[in-house]
Amino acid sequence: MIAVLYLKPLRNQSLRVCMDNFEYLTVSYVLITGIGMSRLFISLGSIVEERAVLKEDERPKLHWMLTTWILLTLAIVALTWHAFYKWNLAYEDPAAELSPFSTLALTLLAGCFYILMEILSPETSEDGKLDMERHFLLIRPHIALWISATMIAMILTFLSFSHDVTGHFTEVYRNNVAARLGLIVNIVWILIVTPLYFKPHKIRDLVVVVTGFGMVVGMTLGTPTYSLIEDDPDLDGVLNNDLCEDSNIWFWEDVDQLGCTFSQYDVNGNGIIDDDGDGVYDRFDACPNTAEGSTVTDDGCSS
Repeated sequence: MIAVLYLKPLRNQSLRVCMDNFEYLTVSYVLITGIGMSRLFISLGSIVEERAVLKEDERPKLHWMLTTWILLTLAIVALTWHAFYKWNLAYEDPAAELSPFSTLALTLLAGCFYILMEILSPETSEDGKLDMERHFLLIRPHIALWISATMIAMILTFLSFSHDVTGHFTEVYRNNVAARLGLIVNIVWILIVTPLYFKPHKIRDLVVVVTGFGMVVGMTLGTPTYSLIEDDPDLDGVLNNDLCEDSNIWFWEDVDQLGCTFSQYDVNGNGIIDDDGDGVYDRFDACPNTAEGSTVTDDGCSS
């Protein structure tokens, strides 16, 4: 019982009251992009309200293509929040330090997203009416420009994060399949919005928005599952220094900062995690029967 009480709080040690630099930075990112989201929802809310209270001939008409781009942008921002949650876990490594360049890159990314959402928000025309179709036709090239800018800022941000965590700008892209897929997605977004720079064309614009919608659906379905399984096989939330990568077998138990449950330490099933009392848990003890008071090495054997 004493051992249980000792291990139980370990998982909560990561829940610190004070935030680290990366957490402060991502909170700022969420606030900036959140304001942009609010701007979009306010615009959409105004349209819905006017359609509810105005006469039929005065109601603003919805434009499905502009609405779709708004939803696509919101989905992309939400997916970046998920990605930064994973980076936050990587920054738990004491060797990882947030660099000024990462701060600038993430701030640039947040700014690009905000400007994109500001552009997408429909405004009233000179006659005081909301015209979503007219608004979309005017902002088409600007959508392409700022989506390209956000994707470039995203790539720069991830390169900088990689340098902070691994010491090399491209290390994460070289060794992480999910990161490489993300890089490909960033580049594809820049390519698929290229037609928006040219004159409006219903079929071409339709192909662009449908392709973008397909990408978002694929990212939404594939990113959380694939990336978590790759980086955290036992899905216990411990990515760095996970010494027990089969914790999912004891999924009903909490894990400590090393990624292990009590049952994984208690290899004999007797309720004791260090049978010989040498300070090395039985799971990692190569010599489980050392004499009491012996000086042992990291693997539990007499030195």
